[in-house]
Amino acid sequence: MLKRLFTISSFLLLFSTYSFAQREYYTLLQGGGNLGVNNPGFEGTFNGYSLHFIFGRNFDERAFVGIGLGNEVLRGDYKFANPTETQQGNFKYDRNLFPLFIDARLPFAYIGDVSRVGAVANAGYSVRLGGIYDKGAMGKIGLFYLYDDIKRKNFTVSATYAYQHLTYVSFREKMNHQSVNLSVGIWLK
Repeated sequence: MLKRLFTISSFLLLFSTYSFAQREYYTLLQGGGNLGVNNPGFEGTFNGYSLHFIFGRNFDERAFVGIGLGNEVLRGDYKFANPTETQQGNFKYDRNLFPLFIDARLPFAYIGDVSRVGAVANAGYSVRLGGIYDKGAMGKIGLFYLYDDIKRKNFTVSATYAYQHLTYVSFREKMNHQSVNLSVGIWLK
């Protein structure tokens, strides 16, 4: 009984501490689409979608830095630009990515009382969790829009140019895929 009481009181203490510090930390849930634009060394790009969860620190509304994880899906057809005899024909690419990354957002302009525009950058690595996951370094850079209402009905839209190094384990192929990502999210702070 004493153990349960301690567990419940610890949980309530942790929860109350977090609730008083809501402006110091933030949580961002965002989802969007990826449109492939370039895949050097190969003909064909990959399109897909992404879902990210980011938890970070709010530095007095001047900068937001967090750590994120997500799931991304890329699909498409490709072929080698200069194929050898064994590399002839079209190949299918249907893989998931599990990126772990650092998210940095720097607002630089206010639009009215509750809206901001700023720069966003991500850098990280996609780990290989299983057979359908690819691995490799990733980076994104772009712009974001934040609607930051006093009633905490916050949402964000971001547009980024993404680089993803893909190591397709099945064929030991290394690709440097580039895409444009458009995401919409809910920002809790």
